[in-house]
Amino acid sequence: MSHSNPVVDLQIKQQEERKKKKEYPVKVCCVMDELSDVNKDILKIKAHASNSGATFVTRVYDSRKYSDDCYQITRLPAFHIYINGSYDRTFYPNTRPLQHINECIEICIQRDTKKKERTARWVKLYNDFVAFLKRISHRETRMERYQREQEIEMTDTTKFKNMKNNIVPISEWN
Repeated sequence: MSHSNPVVDLQIKQQEERKKKKEYPVKVCCVMDELSDVNKDILKIKAHASNSGATFVTRVYDSRKYSDDCYQITRLPAFHIYINGSYDRTFYPNTRPLQHINECIEICIQRDTKKKERTARWVKLYNDFVAFLKRISHRETRMERYQREQEIEMTDTTKFKNMKNNIVPISEWN
């Protein structure tokens, strides 16, 4: 008799759901003061980010450690967005936060689409080039064709001439 642990079951279920969801290389970083409480705006942004396929992290404001905090933040809480590890923008809870996340995800989708199109173009060019090489490797050059045709003509005429000269009457056969 095995007993299942509800916590483990919930974690397995969440892992399976995460595998099904499309994840993008977008990271939303919530920057807060040490004394700040998590409010409903932050929870709403976190839920939207995780549902959209972006990663959500929270950290404390540190202008000495993070140059983005020093130069980009004017008030707290603030949110930095990173695409492929590179800083993209900073926004605040009252400045269309969900649209900022959606725009960055759209940027990733467009980059993926362009990358797939470029890859498909290169694959097609490569396949066309290989097909061309196969065609020309099996093709005769003009000189080879001329020599082959000359050999055929010579062979045909010599056979014909040999047949004329080597006619032996039946009476002379053994």
